[in-house]
Amino acid sequence: MPTHLPQLDIGTALATVTLPLHLNWSDPGRRYNLRDRADRARVYETVLREGGPEDILKYVDGALLVDLWPDLVLPRDVRALWTKLIEDAASP
Repeated sequence: MPTHLPQLDIGTALATVTLPLHLNWSDPGRRYNLRDRADRARVYETVLREGGPEDILKYVDGALLVDLWPDLVLPRDVRALWTKLIEDAASP
């Protein structure tokens, strides 16, 4: 669990990616366009559920995560781990 939200450079945050097999074992080889909100949501849901710290730092941008947060479908325990960090980042 990170202590702060990661910040990716814009090219990485909005790239087209193919997740590694340990993350996307159910649909290997699928490409996700992170410019597309729905694709980005699927990637973030997958990485937050299945990934480790390195995966989060590679695929998740904090500002985009805050934006997607209300729409993400996540297990209760995953949501509980991230909620405080998201709320802190979203408050002025």
